[in-house]
Amino acid sequence: MTATRSLALAVLALVVLPAPLPAAEIYLKNGNHLSGAIVSMREGKLVLETDFAGRLTVDWTHVERLSTDAPLTVVLEEGSTLEGISQPSAAPNRLLLNGVSIPGPLMLELSKIKAINPPEERPINLNGRINVGLNKASGNTDLENAHIDAELLVRTVSHRVTLGGAYNRASEDNHKTENNAMGRLKHDYFLTRELYWYLSGMAERDDFKEISLRTTLGPGFGYQFFESERMNLSVEAGPSYVYTNFNHGGQDDSQSGRWAVRFDRFFFGTLFQYYFTNEGFVSASDTSDVFMFTRTGLRFPIRGGLFLNAGFEWDWDNTPAEDADKSDYRYILSIGYGF
Repeated sequence: MTATRSLALAVLALVVLPAPLPAAEIYLKNGNHLSGAIVSMREGKLVLETDFAGRLTVDWTHVERLSTDAPLTVVLEEGSTLEGISQPSAAPNRLLLNGVSIPGPLMLELSKIKAINPPEERPINLNGRINVGLNKASGNTDLENAHIDAELLVRTVSHRVTLGGAYNRASEDNHKTENNAMGRLKHDYFLTRELYWYLSGMAERDDFKEISLRTTLGPGFGYQFFESERMNLSVEAGPSYVYTNFNHGGQDDSQSGRWAVRFDRFFFGTLFQYYFTNEGFVSASDTSDVFMFTRTGLRFPIRGGLFLNAGFEWDWDNTPAEDADKSDYRYILSIGYGF
């Protein structure tokens, strides 16, 4: 009877008591030592599950070396993925990885590791936003303006499609002072995690630039320095065909070069987001024939995807149509929704 009770208690203990965490030993540059299970490392943050303090987050730059008794999935900067167990290493700032697919222990620099145990990405990620700004004044001065812009981004592991557009209208004392619209479509194909080629097209009309239709289309290469919810930075360059049809009946077409820069970053957690985009075109036959679009500003998240936007837009054309100015400036206060 005593033996039966002992066996029952042992079985109950195995069922009820939590299984021990897979051991990982983390040695920091300041001499501290942590034990637990590695959950993940991404965007420079190592998440460690401990039995004494729950989940801890450690800056990856503070880690000097580590070892585990559970397999890790390690993603390197250039995009390759390795699986194996990290063995103890006497070399600082190094990870000694050994696995079935690795022909012998492999020494890796910690600074070259982009992620550990990254979460599985959804096959398709959708992101988008829409901004709307309206202003109307009446009395001694009748003033009315409207602005709307929207963007939809579809992302898979290798592909990214961006669809966007904007419309602006303004009048003063019943006289129209602005009326323009723009739409764009771009497809990116990633050759590595950072390098991609693209095909980009844009269509624009602007009554006060005397442009009834301007279209651009061309391929090129881009480099994605950062891509995350917190910060994004990319640069692009390539050839583009530009065709312009003017209101007065003239037209122009040229082979041009295109450049683009896109940056956004959250500050103080998610208190506000700064954004900046610049896209320009220069004619291959006449380098003075240049036009570009600049968008910059701040987005302040409110709740449930809503945000306030304070933006500045600058459209510049070095060779405008007759009676048109080179620069158009636009200050925008709007409310938006993002997902």
